[in-house]
Amino acid sequence: MTIITVMNNKGGVAKTVTAINTAAYLAALSTTKRVLLIDFDAQANSTGASIGEAINHVGEWLVGEKRFAEVVVNYMERFDVLPAKRALDTYAKAIGAEQDYQFILKERMEEEGFDKVYDYVVIDNAPSLTTLAYTTFIAATHVLIPTAPEEFSISGITNILQTVANVRKRYNPLLKVVGIFFTKYHSSYRSRIDSDMVAGTREAYGELVMKTTIRNNVAIREAMAYKQPVFSYAPESAGAQDYQAMVKELITRL
Repeated sequence: MTIITVMNNKGGVAKTVTAINTAAYLAALSTTKRVLLIDFDAQANSTGASIGEAINHVGEWLVGEKRFAEVVVNYMERFDVLPAKRALDTYAKAIGAEQDYQFILKERMEEEGFDKVYDYVVIDNAPSLTTLAYTTFIAATHVLIPTAPEEFSISGITNILQTVANVRKRYNPLLKVVGIFFTKYHSSYRSRIDSDMVAGTREAYGELVMKTTIRNNVAIREAMAYKQPVFSYAPESAGAQDYQAMVKELITRL
């Protein structure tokens, strides 16, 4: 089972769009059994953009108040969502106060036998290294980092990479950064500062930076509003083409 946690310390870099569309493309592969998208952000953007408002939330499952079957919701064929709600913030604080809290997600996934049901788990995090985000680093196999060509988006990458290194050393030696990729960017764009930001990031992080970039595309925003992956909403759009290329490249790196 491949577990991909999608992370950036900065909001507005298309983390949620990336998580939903990555999960959707993986679910569409003929070799995939099932895919689970976990919404680990109390803002519940992944939940709202997929299944809409949820009744129960992932925090209740983590602490044992609800069974997995009571929380998980089927979104599309072979594609399930473990939703979030605003109350998740309160649960996260309680979880963070527990001894060895960092193992809670890994242990709960093992108890539920996720590896027998799901080929892929994709996790959408809040835009900071929260308590819950840290638990995903312990449970995950890979970290995927979307970033915009903006100073604050890029500057957070080093912090994420340092956290990954610490987790690898102490808890999860198999964890790896599968890639860093740019959203809201294409090489044809004329902004010099954007191109300089991308070039500088490629120079700094080398092979970690993926070749694929995601263009600004209205179909991506519209698909989110209509609670669909961009592949379903506008399969011929630039957004669908770019995310398809990104996930294909991602698969080669797993």
